[in-house]
Amino acid sequence: MSHLFSVWFVATFAVCNMVVWIVAAMLGHGLPLTELTTSMGEFSLPKLLTTLLLARGVLQLMIDVVLLLVMFSLSEPLLGRVRMLLTGMVSALIGTLIGLSLCAGFAALMQGTPVIDRVRFVLSPLTLGVGMLMAASAFSRPLWRRRMRLIGYASIVAVLLFSGNPGTYCMLAAALTGHLIGSLMAKRDGTAVAHVDPMHWQLSTSFEARRMFAAFALVLALGPILAVTSPAHAGPLSSLGLLLSPVDPDTARLAARLAGTARHGCFFQFDLLRSSMPGAILRSLLPTAVMALMAWGLYRGRRLAAWVTAVCDLGATVIAVAYYLVMPLAFAPDGLVSLASHGAITACVVNAVLPAGFAVALLMSLRHFPIRTDARHVWRGLAAIVATLLACMAVYLGFGLSHPHDFRPTATPSDLLVELPGRFVPIGFLSHTRLRFMPVTFLSSVVYQGVGFVFWTMVLIVCARWMRDMLVDDERARRVADGLVEHGGESMSFMATWEGNRYWFSPTGRSAVAYRVINGIALTCTGPFGERGEWLTDLREFARFCATNSWTPAFYAVHREQRDALVDSGWYSLEVGGEMVVDPRAWKTTGKKWQDIRTAINKAKRDGIVDVLTTFDDAGSDVREQIEEISEQWAGEKALPEMKFTLGGVEELRDPRVRILYAVDADGLVLGVTSWLPTWRDGRIVGWTLDFMRHRTDSPNGIMEFLIARMAERLRDEGQADPDRAAEFMSLSAAPLAGMNPDRDNTDESGHTDTGTAMLQHALQIVADWMEPAYGFHSLFNFKRKFQPGEDPVYVCYPDPAMLPQLGLAVMRAYVPSVSAAEALAMIKTLQR
Repeated sequence: MSHLFSVWFVATFAVCNMVVWIVAAMLGHGLPLTELTTSMGEFSLPKLLTTLLLARGVLQLMIDVVLLLVMFSLSEPLLGRVRMLLTGMVSALIGTLIGLSLCAGFAALMQGTPVIDRVRFVLSPLTLGVGMLMAASAFSRPLWRRRMRLIGYASIVAVLLFSGNPGTYCMLAAALTGHLIGSLMAKRDGTAVAHVDPMHWQLSTSFEARRMFAAFALVLALGPILAVTSPAHAGPLSSLGLLLSPVDPDTARLAARLAGTARHGCFFQFDLLRSSMPGAILRSLLPTAVMALMAWGLYRGRRLAAWVTAVCDLGATVIAVAYYLVMPLAFAPDGLVSLASHGAITACVVNAVLPAGFAVALLMSLRHFPIRTDARHVWRGLAAIVATLLACMAVYLGFGLSHPHDFRPTATPSDLLVELPGRFVPIGFLSHTRLRFMPVTFLSSVVYQGVGFVFWTMVLIVCARWMRDMLVDDERARRVADGLVEHGGESMSFMATWEGNRYWFSPTGRSAVAYRVINGIALTCTGPFGERGEWLTDLREFARFCATNSWTPAFYAVHREQRDALVDSGWYSLEVGGEMVVDPRAWKTTGKKWQDIRTAINKAKRDGIVDVLTTFDDAGSDVREQIEEISEQWAGEKALPEMKFTLGGVEELRDPRVRILYAVDADGLVLGVTSWLPTWRDGRIVGWTLDFMRHRTDSPNGIMEFLIARMAERLRDEGQADPDRAAEFMSLSAAPLAGMNPDRDNTDESGHTDTGTAMLQHALQIVADWMEPAYGFHSLFNFKRKFQPGEDPVYVCYPDPAMLPQLGLAVMRAYVPSVSAAEALAMIKTLQR
């Protein structure tokens, strides 16, 4: 068992802690063991080292046991027991020395050393584990390496920024030390995984990018709670966290500090806060809940969550500027000179840059969040928030004006207006420079505290509805579409069930069309699906539906029958690709044309490579991680972002109806993977369509030929074993914008091509040529021709040639939702090669 030592070590750690607690209790010491704390001013090395192995309380022990077990279990199989223990101890000792040495300097920059000298702190037993975990990450596969480092550093930095306990600085230094040791060991013995790790967030797949953004957003959301619950307030963002907490600053002490001769610790007086009322506590916790909900929305790809998070983080930046610059100017005797001498400008920069930078990064990456919320839902929600705000303001002002003597001192109209902002924001300094009055009756206290709570409760409810409405509407429509696809469809109809599509359902509800609206173009994802007898009628009815909404319909990737029906109705059409179709019932690889395929199959057999047909969920966690790793590696090598629309990614593999066929060597390393989408007719699967197709950069040549050939052989064998359930076709799908034949179906009897059609054809060809160096559509098209398939053309059909420019842009944006300046530059470099 590769984790046996880890289990025994953590169990021994827990038992030893409980024994020490029992002995301490017999000697009259209770929990938590405050006697073990030390400070920079009264430093005790023995106490500090003791806390590396001793938890101070029951809750901390429970958390430490779980996290240490995870750290040790991940590190042991990668490093080995001896190296794991040595790395952990060396990293902890070096990290403690570096952390304590730098802590005083950082604290002086942020808050002032006299205060930090008095802060009591301990080391965490996790300091032992974090170094070995970061060292082990150097020996893990790229995807796990990224996750171990992302989660590890994000957690440490969150505690450090919003708490600032000197022990956390030591933990961060230990993690960095372990990181360096692991990199050196991996480089020395050559056992590290030799793959390029695409760490740049712009080159990640949307699925992985959402994880990173959501994790960071959650860190910022939970920061105020970390700041409030921490016994130390020495972190760079402690003040910002406390500003978002349910407390008010002592402005009198602040003014005294600014007017006095002492410079150290004056801004820390903002952090010496008195407890506030229960209503204010709840009022300040609700925004944290809102931001945590938005982090979940980021993970699910909701664009509205990205906008709300960005706006709130920019608001936090404004708060930091107001807290450190605007408000202190009212007390500073020498203006900005006084603030600069007290460190306010430096603190302002530190507290403002992080949320502002995250907001900018989020707005630059909106392409990773394609799921939009219906504008009507957004406006209704905003109306509810504004109405609640106005009602709460009216209740507060009305009660204050009608019952001024319920406050001490008596509330005046001007005081009520000055206090008004403070009833709704989770910070006190914006509402007043001094406390104007306090409620003295039960009813006045309810109004004083309750209006803010009611307002933020409504904000939370609206945000939850925004996320839920998008999810519920999206999932309800998709469930119906799922059922219709399983009733009947064409080779590419399963793509209509993917996230990002909207659905139009026929009046009978037995058929549907999947589409997405881009630049006023309702671009369909293939043709209708469901009841086959309604398909031709659906073409006409969907066009009427689009006209009602002032959209121009465009049927993309439809086949010959639907194309002919639309052309007969006066529409225009253009071939946009050729779908490659193989009949698995007649599959064979004899003859000269099949030499490459036979070579790939024979080579795989000689090398001990086998293929496995399964689903993503049934593949096992190790295989799933490797597939995600291959996908990230593939995305990191592209000059443009991952394509969507009719090209699926890792998210689309998770559907249990999708088959995956992967190649694995004798060591369990996944070399390549393909996915196959089902096609139903009258409730029976009649074919499979190739979608996801990726392999490692160092996989042996011919691995994809091997997988596709093996899928054809499997379908042939399944059909021979059960002829009634035999697959009628195996589609290799169509390479987007490749294999276009301008002369087929686009010219009349005299050989003349419509001017608009020719214009669109040239525009799409330019797009295809522009993307070719990055995506290799033509290479993919030629690769599929190795399997000697039949070619079935697919078309885009449109009613109005005047909309051709918008249609060309809509097709490009459907595949690549946005291209940043950096990606465009990378594309230019690719074209220059």
